[in-house]
Amino acid sequence: MPAKHQPDFIYLRHVPLRKVHLFTIIQLSCLVLLWVIKTSRAAIVFPMMVLALVFIRKLLDFVFSKRDLSWLDDLMPESKKKKMEDAQQE
Repeated sequence: MPAKHQPDFIYLRHVPLRKVHLFTIIQLSCLVLLWVIKTSRAAIVFPMMVLALVFIRKLLDFVFSKRDLSWLDDLMPESKKKKMEDAQQE
């Protein structure tokens, strides 16, 4: 999708689209992995896999810059960040 047709999300203003896609693929693969483990006979290790997500998140520090991760993986809601940035630009 061309950049002009994308929704105006704050992280799309600051992070390259390729990195956004990579972050999303990593998230989806973790979700699929957790779902497969949960529905299989190996469900007993599910809590360990949830714990492994903490380490996966720490490994993302080597793939993405701190700045990119702060935009992609932030706790502040999108609407508040957008209002704050728009106010700073004015």
